Amino acid sequence: MSLLNKPNLLSGIILGVVVLVAGGYGLVTYTQAPELEHYQVDKEYSFPFNFDRPLVTKLPEDLVEISGLTPWMKEGELLSVQDEDGKLFVVNSRTGEITDEFKFGKDRDYEGVARNGNNIYVLERDGDIHELKYEKGVKEYEAKKLETAFSYRNDTEGICYDTETGDLLIVPKEQELNPAEAEPYRHGIYSYDLKKEELLPQPSYYIDEYAVGEIVYGKQKPFHLKPSGVAVDPLTKNVYVIASVGNIMVVINRESEIKQIELLKEKTFKQPEGICFDKQGNLYISSEGRGGKAVIASFTRKDGGPTKNRTDE
Repeated sequence: MSLLNKPNLLSGIILGVVVLVAGGYGLVTYTQAPELEHYQVDKEYSFPFNFDRPLVTKLPEDLVEISGLTPWMKEGELLSVQDEDGKLFVVNSRTGEITDEFKFGKDRDYEGVARNGNNIYVLERDGDIHELKYEKGVKEYEAKKLETAFSYRNDTEGICYDTETGDLLIVPKEQELNPAEAEPYRHGIYSYDLKKEELLPQPSYYIDEYAVGEIVYGKQKPFHLKPSGVAVDPLTKNVYVIASVGNIMVVINRESEIKQIELLKEKTFKQPEGICFDKQGNLYISSEGRGGKAVIASFTRKDGGPTKNRTDE
């Protein structure tokens, strides 16, 4: 007799197949899931932060979509931007209080902010950089627009001032600047020369998904990530990159060699977007609220300052 004449039996077989497939997928997913959260790649390198014990500060509603961070003039304060309003916010990293704010442009999709002295650089998603010079007490600025070769297809999300070179570092979340020339699974970190006001066409540094996967999974498998922030450690000069897709932070040296990997806990970092250091070398990471409160996580440097790893040789 045909199975079509036995609907109960047919339903049971179909259900059994579904359960087997789901169970198999669950097993594969489980066996491929990372076993650790912290990966010290170079045994000679001492990672200066304890990611198990951050100070997490909730932010007010104005910063629920916080998208970039940079250190501010006063100790413990950070300059931030969110991805809708043409405003900059000074926020206390310990209390979450907004202590100052000022307008610099029209409401657009802003993704990052960097500072060198009184010069502030705000990164737009299409790669344009909005430059302004801060003056105490001024509440509204007319920013100068620095155009780059990036566009919306690149979705530029991270920017920082590189204290080692005097350039700005920019990371695209999506397509590389020259995708036809780019290595598959490599994410470039590009330099913008402030003196010449031009973007260098080739990345200065990169993160390789296969190299990350080799460390995290222990085999040749890419760890898929999409960078959302970049910062330079003022003491070691290492480059830190965070990714909201992948919830990961990767530390590389100036030869693009991976030194440390941290998998960011989603409970704290729902959507990590901003990263920066203060001049003492303490680390800050911001995360959008995504249905809740946005936060800034602060990590106090545990090595107390410059160490033998300062030049990371």
